[in-house]
Amino acid sequence: MFTSVAVLAEFHPQAKALRFWRDEHQQLHSQVELYQSPLQALQELEADIALVSSSLSSAALPDFHAFCTDIETIFEGASPSGPIALLTEVDWPRFRRISAYAQYWQERNPREVNKLLTFMMGIPLYSQLLGRFITRRHGDAEQDILQQTEQPGSIYILGVNRFRQLFREDIDNAFNEAKMLVSTFRGTRDANAARIINGMVKSMLFH
Repeated sequence: MFTSVAVLAEFHPQAKALRFWRDEHQQLHSQVELYQSPLQALQELEADIALVSSSLSSAALPDFHAFCTDIETIFEGASPSGPIALLTEVDWPRFRRISAYAQYWQERNPREVNKLLTFMMGIPLYSQLLGRFITRRHGDAEQDILQQTEQPGSIYILGVNRFRQLFREDIDNAFNEAKMLVSTFRGTRDANAARIINGMVKSMLFH
């Protein structure tokens, strides 16, 4: 319920509200409503990162090491061969635009490019972690959403600012854990790297 909206709700500069609803088959859906105001240049990059990262979320697990390797490959201008290559709904023109931006600035501002690379690796995992953290806690806010969308056709609207207030601790924890895992990936290059990284992710998700 939260994984699919976590990235846009937290990182898209035009995020306005989260909408939850249940269809006639009792399936619960969620999406982020966006403001339609014009974006400045830096906000356009932020929006690109948020939209692409949201579409990559399902590829971040279970093999986070392979996922990060794919991100590195794309940032080098090549085509991925791991879990990202299997996705069918990635906005590749938008993704290539981010990659071209990174390649252009690599020599001019490598620190910013490293930060961008960390975001592209970490945000999709962040969304998975946040979804698990929220549902694991079974808080009042989650129960309220489920109760108010119990019947088909019912809708629950939650403002983005309120969402951030309600789940601030989970949001911060998920983001910090994702950043730590990306740092571990980038600092672990031996033959056991995949086992180490994926073992850490598994431990974080299920303990």
